[in-house]
Amino acid sequence: MKTLKLVCMAMLCMAVSLVSCSGEDGETGPQGPAGAAGVAGTDGADGADGISCWDLNGNGVGDAEEDVNNDGNFDAMDCQGADGVDGADGADGVDGADGADGVDGNANVQQLVFDISDEANYSSLDFDLTTLPNPVTNYAFLYYIQQPNGLRYSIPGGLNGNQFYTRVLLNTNSGSAFINFHNASTDAVAVVPQGLYSQVIIVAIELTNTGKNSENIMAELKAAGVDTSDYNQVAAYFGLE
Repeated sequence: MKTLKLVCMAMLCMAVSLVSCSGEDGETGPQGPAGAAGVAGTDGADGADGISCWDLNGNGVGDAEEDVNNDGNFDAMDCQGADGVDGADGADGVDGADGADGVDGNANVQQLVFDISDEANYSSLDFDLTTLPNPVTNYAFLYYIQQPNGLRYSIPGGLNGNQFYTRVLLNTNSGSAFINFHNASTDAVAVVPQGLYSQVIIVAIELTNTGKNSENIMAELKAAGVDTSDYNQVAAYFGLE
């Protein structure tokens, strides 16, 4: 028994000696290279198709009642909803500024026609305008002279191939208009033979608004696209014929 205890004590002492004589742990070694990639896995199964917006019953087939716009196709155009109710009207905007006054209507336009076919060898013509409803100062005037063939020319201006020209004077005291004829090359008084012209037409446009004058009327007619040298345009604009 004593021998067994001695053996055990000897073994214990040897174990302690071995443990006390072991060295410290060394440093951690470098990381090894990464391993090769694994084999790719198999693709997953395809997902089920979604339901089209037009497929109202979800059966994947275009049914007649699903062609909402009746164009023979089953597409996104069939998915549009009905128009909504119109919104309430917005408040009225502020009124714009008044536009410029237009040319007076034909109720305020008079046409006076004078027959001069019997006038013989004249250098001047005068016409009484007192038949107008108002004084001559209340009107702007356009003057035209007509040949027997119906051709009309604006006066004052050149006539008869510019052999002579005319001047027009308005006497506001007597209410008369005067047309004088002059030789174009010498400015001397010209003598017009009988029958060369048959009529003088005077268009009187009433100045109904305060501050208006003949220049205003001419500018307004021009803005309206009316050539005042063309009697036919003036007559059509005012409804004189």
